[in-house]
Amino acid sequence: MKKTLALCLVALSCAMNVSAQVEKFGICDHLGAGLSVGTDGIGIEVATTLTDYVAVRAGVSIVPRFKYGFDVSSYGSSVVTKDKVRAEGKLKKTDFKLLFDIYPFRSSSFRITTGAYIGSSKIISVYNTEPFLNPTDWGKAGIVLGDYRITSDQYGNVSADIKVSGFKPYVGIGFGRAVPRKRLGFSFDLGVQFWGKPGVYTTTKDEFGDSYYRKLTKEEVDNDDADKFFDIMSKIRVYPVLSFRLAGRIL
Repeated sequence: MKKTLALCLVALSCAMNVSAQVEKFGICDHLGAGLSVGTDGIGIEVATTLTDYVAVRAGVSIVPRFKYGFDVSSYGSSVVTKDKVRAEGKLKKTDFKLLFDIYPFRSSSFRITTGAYIGSSKIISVYNTEPFLNPTDWGKAGIVLGDYRITSDQYGNVSADIKVSGFKPYVGIGFGRAVPRKRLGFSFDLGVQFWGKPGVYTTTKDEFGDSYYRKLTKEEVDNDDADKFFDIMSKIRVYPVLSFRLAGRIL
């Protein structure tokens, strides 16, 4: 959290300095800051007008750590507890964002926005929260997550991560000025992040105790829909963004 606040203060300082330097040229002569909340997380932004028709916003969006428990199917020869294994999913995401707002008319509140989110590539982590295998099955059996069979390590534990591109282009539309004309303004955005093709990764340990991180292959795909949420998230290539922003005018 301290790093996030420091980053925002640096961005704010730089934006104010740039605004002061170029004000005499009629560009970047207005500065604002805002707080946002939406499907991309909780955000802090600074904004400045490049011209009457273009504004730029920079900030950070954080999806707070969220955990949820669920049951998944096991596979293997000698499951010692039951067919369903208790697992836990963890979601956390932090992205820096740089967005350009384009207004068709000088007095328009409607805008077209393009830019990118840059940051977290790991979006979901899943792991078992209880033992479920005989020692003889460690490394040979595991659990089923969506379309994937996740094999346990030599200690009988399983884990998997869904990863996307760390660079996520964004395009969308919105209403409201990046820097409000009055002291306070309200706006919202509707668009999509382009994640690329997600991959499912797991940490595997060999018989010598060495661990390595690898992407699961097509040969490890299963047709059992044990966990619908994991299954859906492992296929999403675009992520919808709906956010609301309260902004204040500084200059």
